[in-house]
Amino acid sequence: MSPARRAPSAKEVSEALHVLHEVGEFLREPSSVCDARTVLAQVLDEDYGVPMALGNILRSTAGLIEGHALLPWTAEIRQIIARMRAAAPEVTDCHDLHRDIRRLGSHEFDLTVEPPAAP
Repeated sequence: MSPARRAPSAKEVSEALHVLHEVGEFLREPSSVCDARTVLAQVLDEDYGVPMALGNILRSTAGLIEGHALLPWTAEIRQIIARMRAAAPEVTDCHDLHRDIRRLGSHEFDLTVEPPAAP
């Protein structure tokens, strides 16, 4: 049996979400394609990026609910578990996005052009 893991604190989760928010803000602001590509390669990493982390969170949460919800499960509990299980592969199926970011490296960009204004 593996040792129990410490749950991330609310502050740690908040800090992680704040960093993701900052990544989104960074990508809205004018930046170089190279800088954006570097950040996106990490965020969309096919093994450790945000899609994989979110998919694992959804699967783990579905399993936790399955293991602790009182039987018989209500229709609502079954729907919640089913939605989490269905969303997990959709979220993690971002391998193409990771490869797209990698392929951007073989393309040239006009770095003198001002990026479009954020909506």
